[in-house]
Amino acid sequence: MKKKYITALSFLLVATAFAQNADDAFLFSQTYYQGTAKALGMGNAMGAVGGDMTAVNINPASMGIYRSSEITASLGLLDNYHSSTYYGTTNGGNKMRLSIPNVGYVHAKERSNFRGLRFTQFGFGLTRTNDFNMRTDAMGINPTSSKIDEYLNRIDGWLPNDLHDEFPYDIYPAWSTFLIDTLRDEIGLYYSSPVPQGNIWQGQECDFKGRSEAWTFAGSFNLYDRFFIGISADLAHIKRVGTKTLKENSVEGADTEFNQWSFTEDISSSGWGGNVKAGFIFHATPWLRFGGAFHSPTLFNFSESWQTTTESEIDLITRKYLSPESNYEYTFIKPLKWLGSMAFVFGQRGIVSLDAEYTNYGAARFKATKDDDYDYSPTNESIKSTFGGTLNFRLGTEWRMGNSYLRFGTAYYGSPFGFGKSGCSIKKASCGISIPLSFDTTVDFAYELSYGKTFTTLYDAGVLGIESITQSQFRHVILATIKGRF
Repeated sequence: MKKKYITALSFLLVATAFAQNADDAFLFSQTYYQGTAKALGMGNAMGAVGGDMTAVNINPASMGIYRSSEITASLGLLDNYHSSTYYGTTNGGNKMRLSIPNVGYVHAKERSNFRGLRFTQFGFGLTRTNDFNMRTDAMGINPTSSKIDEYLNRIDGWLPNDLHDEFPYDIYPAWSTFLIDTLRDEIGLYYSSPVPQGNIWQGQECDFKGRSEAWTFAGSFNLYDRFFIGISADLAHIKRVGTKTLKENSVEGADTEFNQWSFTEDISSSGWGGNVKAGFIFHATPWLRFGGAFHSPTLFNFSESWQTTTESEIDLITRKYLSPESNYEYTFIKPLKWLGSMAFVFGQRGIVSLDAEYTNYGAARFKATKDDDYDYSPTNESIKSTFGGTLNFRLGTEWRMGNSYLRFGTAYYGSPFGFGKSGCSIKKASCGISIPLSFDTTVDFAYELSYGKTFTTLYDAGVLGIESITQSQFRHVILATIKGRF
């Protein structure tokens, strides 16, 4: 199964794309909540706990737990570190960034102490649902192939005059910078390159920033202080901007006119979308709670720009080619999600909560806009055949220590390739503390560490072969949330 894993993007590694592909679908479908410090400290296992703005994004019935109005704001620090190993050489890269992963407001109104409807609530809030800030650096000596070999395979049978119109972003720029040339023998004209077929330094650098987030507008009902119902509408946003550069350099002492070359992609994607959610929480007994929620598919409209830069140095002569900028729009459908939750309450001392979440990454789809006739059917078939359904599990606990609370959490996000697979799974661990500043004001702190491993290839080397890049990611998140009740 390793071959399958290295053909797809895993855990925020941006894939080379001349149009949207299965890797983009996975990237845009991921959800890793970074909202309030309370939720983060409990591993975001909040579906049956409620009373928190991140919990409202997970299960809108969570708003029904509120008995007083509340306002919250959070500040977060992310440190994303990647360790990349390629042909026995290991390099590291990290990116640190401040963010505001949560702001929120809830208005709670008491209705009756004698009738079934006890409280109603309305609120809205911002929750960060993923973070695309990353910097990676992979480099090693490839003994068998070059990216140029892939180019030569693709243009076999094409005439030089066709390259400009058929391959304007990658192969024609390589032709224009003398990375590809023609020679003639007794058989006829053929393509050649000064870049050696292997035994070259080769690697890739990625530097991206961005986020996905959702503005949630929710309403809820408290019935008999036991049954809580909520519904919400989300305005979702995805923004990702950055560069990816493939580099190849000659090894020291090599007898070749080739010095170095690079291929850089500048990518900017921005999308807005919406979905609806519905959920419930049921207090079955004083010590047992159940929760459930449904997240509809999210429909996004994306605009994207893409441009490439090819630079070469041959015989110490530098050449550069900037491709035309490509601007296009498309529709993306993020898959639906089901959530089941359970919580055990130990009086006023503490709580233990478990969430189980199902989503099918293979159900993601791209569609052309009404003004575009691009056929996304092959891409959607690739998504369906590459990815599958998966389960995510989150476990959290909170314990009272005087007027403060200690929190711990852990989570396992299953492989996007389907049940029973292990590739690209994510493991998380977290802790937190709540400290009262006054009767109605509290500050919460939380720390989360997540770990994942990915395998990917730089290009299709065919029979020449190429080793996959092994990347280990360690993501550190520190959150602080202040909340006031009134």
